[in-house]
Amino acid sequence: MGIYRYGRERLEQYLADSGIPYTIIRAGDLQDTDGCFWELLVGKDDELHQTETITIARADVAEVCSQTLEFEESKFKAFDVASKPEGTDTPTKDFKARFSQFSTRF
Repeated sequence: MGIYRYGRERLEQYLADSGIPYTIIRAGDLQDTDGCFWELLVGKDDELHQTETITIARADVAEVCSQTLEFEESKFKAFDVASKPEGTDTPTKDFKARFSQFSTRF
């Protein structure tokens, strides 16, 4: 795991240093369940590992990916994404606000 993480971090840093627009999405443990029914958790630097769950539906990851193409607030950022357990909150609809949570780049 340590070698994988080191390699991933180097590749992400290389991408960030390239100057081309990017968004790095680090999805939690993927689940084959229906998406769009949970509130999405967005974090940075593995802070989501401190939450009650680090899982996310594959459909929700696809939705996050497509939403990053719509909003400038997602450019030049890297973030972790997972979801709260079903029924604990309202589903995420305002992706612009979620992407705006981070002002720092990479």
